[in-house]
Amino acid sequence: MGLSEMRRKRNRFSRVGMLSIALLLALCITGVGYAAWTDEVSMEGTAKSGYIEVVLSPGACSGPQITCSVSAPHTLVVTLMDAPPGTYTCGFTITNTGTIPVKIQNIAVSVVPAGVEVSVLGVTEGMQIEQAGVYPDSVEGMVRVIVLESCIVSCSFEVAFSFVQYNMYIE
Repeated sequence: MGLSEMRRKRNRFSRVGMLSIALLLALCITGVGYAAWTDEVSMEGTAKSGYIEVVLSPGACSGPQITCSVSAPHTLVVTLMDAPPGTYTCGFTITNTGTIPVKIQNIAVSVVPAGVEVSVLGVTEGMQIEQAGVYPDSVEGMVRVIVLESCIVSCSFEVAFSFVQYNMYIE
């Protein structure tokens, strides 16, 4: 092997060696740069929970023989006084003043006097009432009372409503 051949092999090694070292050095610098790069994220916030608030209001009644009032937050008391046989109605309004939509979980009519039939119209179990400010945030209903036998004295019964958060309703 001559001197010129040795120089050519050495130049090839030095070129390949220098390129390898440069690539290795670039990879190391990239790794160090990536490892040194950190970021921190801070978040602050306020969580507010909503609330359920439902208001039951009595409405107009069909005559002086029937009245309705609210005794507990969600209980309507219907009273008949000297009512001859016939059909009587008493309106009511349910308004959601809370921040969460609600559904009517249950409508329960207490013990009804003999000779009287009661039905609740306009609202049903499972009906959703939107939160305050969103339509419909109130619904109107009616208690229909059919007197089959004269109610000579005062007789009354209750219609109780229970409400749940809209996504907690169980059918």
